[in-house]
Amino acid sequence: MNYEIKEDDQKLILIKDGQEIGYLKYTKDLDGDFRIESIFVKEEYRGGGYAKNIFNEFVEKAKKEKHKITPICSYAQAQFQKRKEIQELLK
Repeated sequence: MNYEIKEDDQKLILIKDGQEIGYLKYTKDLDGDFRIESIFVKEEYRGGGYAKNIFNEFVEKAKKEKHKITPICSYAQAQFQKRKEIQELLK
């Protein structure tokens, strides 16, 4: 699975073969912590683990920058429910 993730204006962009195939949009709350607003992967790439990869990249960003996360989108909410190892980041 060859891809790269770039960050631009509160958005992690997933790029494969030179084209954007998905993204994670986030905002910051009044405390400066993160809110995951939406995660999107183009239909033809769904089921390939890309949403999980971009979510994991964002979790690492939050850990490194010492921020908590409020999951607004349903995918992020589901990941926090399933994965006990990241619940410490939940705001």
